[in-house]
Amino acid sequence: MKNIWIAVFLLVLTFSTESCRRSSPSRTPKKDDGPIETSGWDRKRKQGFDFTAQGADPGWVLDIDFTKTIRFQGQNGAVVSVPVPKPQRDARAGGIIFDTKAQGSRLRVTINPVACRETKTGEAFAYSVNVEANGRRYSGCGSFLNGVSRLNSTWVLESYRGQRLHSAQFVNRQMPFLILNTREKVLQGFTGCNTMEGKMRAEGDRIQLEPATLTRRGCPYNFESGFLSALQSASLYRISNNRLTLLSDGQYVMSFRKQGPKETGTAQRASP
Repeated sequence: MKNIWIAVFLLVLTFSTESCRRSSPSRTPKKDDGPIETSGWDRKRKQGFDFTAQGADPGWVLDIDFTKTIRFQGQNGAVVSVPVPKPQRDARAGGIIFDTKAQGSRLRVTINPVACRETKTGEAFAYSVNVEANGRRYSGCGSFLNGVSRLNSTWVLESYRGQRLHSAQFVNRQMPFLILNTREKVLQGFTGCNTMEGKMRAEGDRIQLEPATLTRRGCPYNFESGFLSALQSASLYRISNNRLTLLSDGQYVMSFRKQGPKETGTAQRASP
């Protein structure tokens, strides 16, 4: 039941290529964001939360259980806990708004698909969050906690650095694709020229991909090296409407569509 609610909230969020392209962290991050940190996230999952956010100036924490409660703790330590209202669309940035009042407490939360870097810790996040609590405004960064399992699929490349791609551009008219296995932490796929394999890690909305080609076919197009480099640079991801978007340094890199049931077996036929 909870997975259904999470899917509904992700569908409400509108992830356009343009919104990803204009994303900009609060400061320029390093190319390698280092190990994926998960401090406190397991505890929040066990408590039933699906989304978490935080800000440093002033310090605050927001946790959301999409089936039950929004919990906000401000700088003074006071906690506001309200039932989750029906989400509204934020048409300006393609996000969602929760606006509610309960037991005399007013809480308005806006989650937008704009990459964000938390100023105090330097951590990168896939979402920007704004909170209005009892007349005071807060801004910070947030992450979905339970979306990693949705990565487990075959993803066919659709666009690369803002350019729509077509099968005629690649060997055997086969689009590049990724096969992601978060349980085994394995990456497989096709570069549009050679097969590849490697390692992967994901936590929350953060991802690390380490691809390497297995075959050594000479490529007729100057695409493969850039594609592999872009995969290695990706540090954040978003999934909505069966689309996977990868971001690097807070900027859109490429997008994939989830392989449909009628396409099963297509990926396996890509091997030269």
